[in-house]
Amino acid sequence: MKRLLWMTLPVLALAACDRGASGDRLARAAGHELTVSEAALLLAPEAGLPNRAEVVSALADLWIDYTLLAEAAAEDSTLANVDLQPLIAQGEEVEMISALRDSAVPLDTVIADDELRSRFAQEAPGARVRARHILLSPPEQATPAQRDSVTALATDLLRRIKAGESFDALARQYSQDPASAAQGGDLGFFERGAMVASFDSAAFSMAPGQISDLVATPYGVHIIRVEEKETPGFEELGPQFRQRLQSEKVVKAESTFVAGIEQKAKLEVAEGAAGVTREIAKNPLARMGGRATRRALVEYEGGELTVGELRMFLQTREPGYREQVGQATDEQIVDNLLKALTQRELLIAEARRVGIQPNQARQDSMMTMARTSFTEAARQLGLISIQRQEGESQEAAIDRTVTTLIQSILRGERDVIPLGGVSYTLRQQYPTEVVVEAVEKVVTQVETARGPAGATRPSPLLEPGAIPGTEPGAAPPSPGG
Repeated sequence: MKRLLWMTLPVLALAACDRGASGDRLARAAGHELTVSEAALLLAPEAGLPNRAEVVSALADLWIDYTLLAEAAAEDSTLANVDLQPLIAQGEEVEMISALRDSAVPLDTVIADDELRSRFAQEAPGARVRARHILLSPPEQATPAQRDSVTALATDLLRRIKAGESFDALARQYSQDPASAAQGGDLGFFERGAMVASFDSAAFSMAPGQISDLVATPYGVHIIRVEEKETPGFEELGPQFRQRLQSEKVVKAESTFVAGIEQKAKLEVAEGAAGVTREIAKNPLARMGGRATRRALVEYEGGELTVGELRMFLQTREPGYREQVGQATDEQIVDNLLKALTQRELLIAEARRVGIQPNQARQDSMMTMARTSFTEAARQLGLISIQRQEGESQEAAIDRTVTTLIQSILRGERDVIPLGGVSYTLRQQYPTEVVVEAVEKVVTQVETARGPAGATRPSPLLEPGAIPGTEPGAAPPSPGG
């Protein structure tokens, strides 16, 4: 997510700013600094990349990650100096939650053959229908009289079809669905759930050749004729259908168990918690006082989810995830993020209460896997054993190497290797900062250098992903679904 200095005439003037001026700093990491001017010089030549604040923030994040990784490798080429225990601890907690569910959730997944066949006949899994339809849509903001007129026409067309007139011909003449009208209303084959609920229900309830009554949907009034129906037999799909029903039973049992724990805990979400979450998602590295980090976002009996805990979680997420959080609704943030994180805390506490402990062998395996993946990522990025040029300090060599690396990513010459949860552990060992106010300064300078031309390709800086084996455990569902 980062690129550094290469000179082109349109942006050369941007380098005039004093590199050490605090007002020009975008980010710092372990004594290194990325200035507004340097960030603009990295982004401005890449005219195909969007000039947006989230891209600048992603650039700053990536620069911090790679600079810290290079700094750690300069101190110890084996990277044994990087403390991965906080990362492994989060993985251990996921293992504990899994063990708790295995031990505490009663799983009755036995399904009698009679019940299985009855459900199969009722749900007809894998069924497909080929149908035609005629759609009549009232105008936007239609008056009651206009709606009545549409219904009257549809009723007359239905009468004519039942009297023997060609469905295909009437669909070509009257249907207001441009995608199917020219084909006589033919929609082709579709599976359950592909259409809106009322249309879906009507189509799958009819036999081939049957014509529906008028069917109302948000699009208007439909007349439907089923042409063909394909329903796989029980012998073909029965085993898979049994597995699906068993899985549904497991999920229902787990949901009931978790709901019971949440009900006892009496969760209470603080007013304005969603707005605070969005602000933290914009820049989880922003400086924050101790009082602010201790603020409770969700309270429950025996504990609370604090700003500091949320901030720590978001520091381990990729920029694309944090951008989703920033765009999510209040309800999505509360249900899919804040309550999910709180649920995790409650399950961990319950696991400890009943005596579940991390598996030492599993811990050792997770540590080995994370260390191996972490070191291999650093090697692939060329951040281990950086060679100094003549007269160059170690700090300057790291700056040069990281700049070259980020330039190649911005140019599309190599892929980003996100550090995932390792990023968080590095940021706990070395001082880091992103200056929020400087982000828009970069956008402004890039706009001045490029002119108003828009972007034509997505930014590689916003691509998700992480080093295998280094994710800090299962994340709550992503806001926005």
